Amino acid sequence: MAYRPHEQLIGGELNNSVPGKVTGWLMFVGMDKPVKLDLVGDFHRDIRGTKVRLRNPNPTQDGDAAKYLEGFSPTQTGNVGDMTAGLPPADYVSGYVYLEWYSEQNGRVVLELDQDQIEVIGTPIPACESDPVSREKQQQNMTKFLGGMAQELGLPPGRMICVGTAAVSRPLQEGAARKRPHQMQLLTKELRRKLPPLGSQDGKGGKSVAWAKFFTPDSNWTWYATQFDSQDTFFGLVEGQEKELGYFSLSELQGARGPMGLAIERDLHWTPKTLAEIAPEMFSERAQP
Repeated sequence: MAYRPHEQLIGGELNNSVPGKVTGWLMFVGMDKPVKLDLVGDFHRDIRGTKVRLRNPNPTQDGDAAKYLEGFSPTQTGNVGDMTAGLPPADYVSGYVYLEWYSEQNGRVVLELDQDQIEVIGTPIPACESDPVSREKQQQNMTKFLGGMAQELGLPPGRMICVGTAAVSRPLQEGAARKRPHQMQLLTKELRRKLPPLGSQDGKGGKSVAWAKFFTPDSNWTWYATQFDSQDTFFGLVEGQEKELGYFSLSELQGARGPMGLAIERDLHWTPKTLAEIAPEMFSERAQP
């Protein structure tokens, strides 16, 4: 669904000191020269008006991963998506770096980084003096991107429907899938710290809190994580053909694909909720104080 070359990133700088414009460069493993960016739009309010410096002390050394950016244009023009360091005021995400743009050359591009990988240079425009990024405008960007993807895949426009940031479509025909891009970072360091260990919410029933929501953009499967073993195993609520409590693994989520070949994503707007709030029909009696 998007290029996600955070593993290939070596470093770079992005500059939003000119209102309505983001320029800069990024260096990636597998590319001989820096990628130059010249985009229309602004950072989110936490870093708006500043320059940010990016670094990755451990870029991938995997030869196959290094080939991921073959065909990636050294010049990126288009529109800024959501670009934030996850700092207050957290208009989009909190606790980590999310940099997105809609490239005229390569479609949607997303970098997800830890906050120790970004340095903010300069002072952001005071939040009270600027408005949050328009969600309507971002929705238009996503709709345009999905429409273009549908056209490339040979799907009739009526088969691609934009719902929030999800695409609903019939399964692809044999051989129609594009090269699969890297998926988003499902488990950030911040989320890993928040998730209680396995067993810590046992006996709470509907009062157990789901700290994360994972979903397939092209089907109705959803996973709500309440606990994690710090390695690979979650426990929580799984909603597919039916709703049930059970274990599921990070590695399975990372490897799974929906009927259109889209990878599982994490809901960036998720606010922790109890299981009784998510599925009241399952806990109507047990969820009472």
